[in-house]
Amino acid sequence: MSRVTSRIALCTALVAALTACGMLAVKGQQAKLDANCRIGGQVDAERRDAAPLTVVLARQSGDSWQVADHFVLERPGLWGFAASPGTYGVVAFQDLNRDLKLQRDEPYLGVDNNRLITCEPGGRRTDLALHIPADGRSRFGDTLDISALQVRTFDEQMDVSLTQVTAVGEISNLSDPRFDQAIAEDGLWRPFDFLFKGHPGVYFLGAYDSTKIPVLFVHGINGSPQNFKTLIERLDQRRFQPWVYYYPSGASLPNVASHLTQTMRQLQVQYGFKSFAVVAHSMGGLVSRGFLQRYREGGGGAATPLFVSIATPWDGHKAAEWGAKAPIGSARVFTDMAPNSEYLKSLYGRDPGVPHYLLFTSNDGTVTKESQLRDAAQKGAVSVEGFNETHMGVLEAAAVSARLNELLAALSPGRN
Repeated sequence: MSRVTSRIALCTALVAALTACGMLAVKGQQAKLDANCRIGGQVDAERRDAAPLTVVLARQSGDSWQVADHFVLERPGLWGFAASPGTYGVVAFQDLNRDLKLQRDEPYLGVDNNRLITCEPGGRRTDLALHIPADGRSRFGDTLDISALQVRTFDEQMDVSLTQVTAVGEISNLSDPRFDQAIAEDGLWRPFDFLFKGHPGVYFLGAYDSTKIPVLFVHGINGSPQNFKTLIERLDQRRFQPWVYYYPSGASLPNVASHLTQTMRQLQVQYGFKSFAVVAHSMGGLVSRGFLQRYREGGGGAATPLFVSIATPWDGHKAAEWGAKAPIGSARVFTDMAPNSEYLKSLYGRDPGVPHYLLFTSNDGTVTKESQLRDAAQKGAVSVEGFNETHMGVLEAAAVSARLNELLAALSPGRN
């Protein structure tokens, strides 16, 4: 959030959603998202090499095929896409040299013209089983660079999968207009528009450096990477490289956690980093724990030696209950943020096995201390530490920066 609006309470944002104008806007935005269909299934390979598997969604356009999206797995498992209506085929390959490019000598499964998928609005086809044969080869004349397949314009994107607008390691800075408060607010009230204005994903704030440990910053509701300006400025960038995750905060939290998981898996395959730390503010802590669960369960290739949450509503927010029950419609996040929601229950149903330092605020003004200090969250934390700060002021506090740097400094040095 900008400094001018950073003091606005979360509850104010949630209650504002209940106005007729706001809820109608959200309803229309959600209808656009719901019009997409789901395509998914499982994939494995005949060869047992420890190599990533990439599933490519191809859209039929006349007599030709257009690459619509791709999904990277570090080992056999589940894959999925959210796509606009149309006719699709699915191909897959085993990325033996881990470069996110299809080489002519890599095992490949082509489109089966007898099993094309007709994607209707709101439809689901999530039972597809793909098996990549060891001797399968593509007929592409040139190398297909999957990592370069990024659609940028609204008109182009309407014909392919929504996740194709994701930034995967794009280099940017905190003054990027995409991170401005107006666009961040689109993420809550107009999540469909946000996809094309803000471009969700993980951004690097400098060129990748294999000698530095990535620190991933995850913002909260109605927030943006700009919220972490002070913490990032005070970060020891001789040892650490700041990454920021940007996402539509009105979206379903399980979907956001899964999106972050897929993005980090792709980055890990591409760069081969051995470890990363996570720092999250407010609702970003809920996103981050869900992500860490999914990343570990999916065989994440990098260790996470540190997770720091700041002012996170581990037990939800009462105002979200009003939004979830609104008669006109509501952003999906309200259901997940309501106390005792299925998502909140799931966060402590499985231990991601990551050391968690829980920092809470005693003068928050937005999230209650009781929610921040949910019993399960305290029991699952290595340390619980309080700061006499407001919900947004805590991100500017010198004591918080000092504590974060102290925790990071304790991580083992060495090449990442």
